Amino acid sequence: MKKILIIYIVFSCVTTFSQNKIELLNQGNEHYQNEEFDNAEYYYKKALEKDNTYFKGNLNTGHSLFKQAVSLIQKQDTTSKIKLEEAEQFYKNCVELSENKNEKAESYYNTGNAQLLSGKIDKCIESYKNSLRLVPENMKTKHNLALAQSIKNKQEQEKKEEKQEEKQEQEKKEEKQEEKQEQEKEKKEEKQEEKKKEDLSKEEIEQILNALEREEKEVQEDMQKKKGSGNGKLLKDW
Repeated sequence: MKKILIIYIVFSCVTTFSQNKIELLNQGNEHYQNEEFDNAEYYYKKALEKDNTYFKGNLNTGHSLFKQAVSLIQKQDTTSKIKLEEAEQFYKNCVELSENKNEKAESYYNTGNAQLLSGKIDKCIESYKNSLRLVPENMKTKHNLALAQSIKNKQEQEKKEEKQEEKQEQEKKEEKQEEKQEQEKEKKEEKQEEKKKEDLSKEEIEQILNALEREEKEVQEDMQKKKGSGNGKLLKDW
């Protein structure tokens, strides 16, 4: 009799526990349908306080956060990223919590959507692929995967073009630098040539001095010869 009473008490507690989280979930659903997503989030999280392994609680919390993020993005509010990060985490919880193939595939799909809006292109592609591995015929997952891959290709092309532009810019800078160096070199050489023209070398100076010395010597010798010739005349003795 005592055992039966214990079983009854345990069963009663479990039932009450289950009803509470479902009741809270339903309250959240009402707010969600009225597009009161922040209030819906509140009740969904209350349901998770009762049972954090509650699949629908995690799923609906993710949905309410995702909807809020979309609204914030439209308003260009950067806090949308916080909501998306949180939504992604609840969707990942759903992946871990469910063993049902369709639920798991849907959870991967939802995770991919949150990652896509967050700009995590590589991660969202992987999430969509994981979803399609479970349910290959899902068209909306295929569509979003194609969209993500298109965005990735565009980004890679833009990066490629940007690198090409940077390379061209660098080459132009190098060419200008080479031209500048060449011009400076030419100017330097010109100055050196001009200086050479202006400044005589030691050898040239020595040659000039020697030439002048020779000329002076020749003049002196010539004068001596003329002088000697004058003194050599015979004078008559009167």
